[in-house]
Amino acid sequence: MTPTALPSSPSPSAPDTAGGRQDGPGDAPPNYADNHAYRMRASLSAEQQAGGQASAKLILAELAKVRKEGGSGEFGVFDDERVEAALRRVGCGEKHGVSVGNGYYAVYTGVVCVSGRVTKDELTGEVHGVYAEPQPGEGPCVENRGGH
Repeated sequence: MTPTALPSSPSPSAPDTAGGRQDGPGDAPPNYADNHAYRMRASLSAEQQAGGQASAKLILAELAKVRKEGGSGEFGVFDDERVEAALRRVGCGEKHGVSVGNGYYAVYTGVVCVSGRVTKDELTGEVHGVYAEPQPGEGPCVENRGGH
């Protein structure tokens, strides 16, 4: 449940000893970081991370009950309604930017995001900051599938 680092922009290699010139940016375009800024997440303080971990623990415990009850459908995915009901039982509702679909869930606690997967074979949760440009209509915790 530790936030994952986003790829940093590539830095040019050091000058070669023969001519003092620098190689290009490798196989990434020079504006890679700018073009992927929409994927950036807000950083979290230690206090925010700890609060998010406490929220994640509650959420994961409730989602584990869904898995224990069984009844997953195709590809081991549970009905969105069951996942949403489990999230409501721990106080996560519309005002929390809840997004559920196809085995994925994301919740905004008002401070941090808790997101992950809940399927027959998998239960994960990650605490992270909100996205700079989240997926429109999905709350602040869902990575934008497009771009800027």
